[in-house]
Amino acid sequence: MGHGITDADTMFSVREMPWHGLGSVLEQHPDSVDDALQKSGLDWQIIQRPVFMPDAVPAADDNSNSTWTPSYVQIPDTLANVREDTNCVLGLVGEGYEVVQNRQAFEFLDAVLGTDLMFETAGSLRGGKRVWVLARRPDFVKVAGDDTATFVFIASSHDGTMSVTSAVTPVRIVCANTLGVALRGTDASPRTFRMRHTAGIDQKWEEARQVMQLTVSYEERFQAAGDRMGREKLTVDRFVNVLETLLPRDDEMGTLAKQNRVDATEQIINIYRGLGSSGDTTGNSPHTKWAAWNAVGEWSDWYRRQTKNTDQVQRSFEDNRLKQDAFDLLTVA
Repeated sequence: MGHGITDADTMFSVREMPWHGLGSVLEQHPDSVDDALQKSGLDWQIIQRPVFMPDAVPAADDNSNSTWTPSYVQIPDTLANVREDTNCVLGLVGEGYEVVQNRQAFEFLDAVLGTDLMFETAGSLRGGKRVWVLARRPDFVKVAGDDTATFVFIASSHDGTMSVTSAVTPVRIVCANTLGVALRGTDASPRTFRMRHTAGIDQKWEEARQVMQLTVSYEERFQAAGDRMGREKLTVDRFVNVLETLLPRDDEMGTLAKQNRVDATEQIINIYRGLGSSGDTTGNSPHTKWAAWNAVGEWSDWYRRQTKNTDQVQRSFEDNRLKQDAFDLLTVA
């Protein structure tokens, strides 16, 4: 199946927010870690098993092939991460690899947000190779007049390709585009924390918890930055100049690549004008830097590569350079 979903993947979201049409839609938030694990279908574990290979294989012209019985030797420093419920191998890792079980991810967010915890979405991709859980703070915050929610997510892989990643991600509700950026300044609190699957990861959980508990500080500073952008008007011509820097077209690009940049600029400007394919999502601060930045964010989440749902979730797990660059350019435009 497309977008990284296989028949072995399960997921939920609450009332189709923040990612519409993704997996099972719940009317109520799960009321506990156990409930969230069960409803997301992530109540399975990873078991590590040794990996073996044939000790020797007879030559093609060896007449004793018919009586040959294979023997196996263990491959050193190699373990298979096996999904317990399906018995599928999700990845081969070194002996120093520390598994982060799905329950640990849920319990981490439970420890960060405590009684304020509201699980919003959780699930797996690629047969369980990648898993995520996302929760939000209960209160919505007005940023430039728009309702914005602050989410904390944790994502990990069971195939050895991704560090354990946790981040604070504001989401603008009117079009459900993610707005996480690194706010500049000497007092900037970290928004993202990563831990490698190596020995000693248990000690890193407490450090990660302390970082993620700075969400209130980040939320306040994000609100101030957004309100400031919402007070600064921006003409279409000035926004086009920003987009020419953000999405440059040069002579070395091919014809198709250039046209894609032209189309992207046109789509973003249409969103900024309230003429995007999703209708008017300009919110309560139209014709401002805030509206311009959200136009870039909406295009990145919902128009880019013309994919939605799980691709948008996956992109939210990674650092989105485009949104950060747009934020930096618009603040000085």
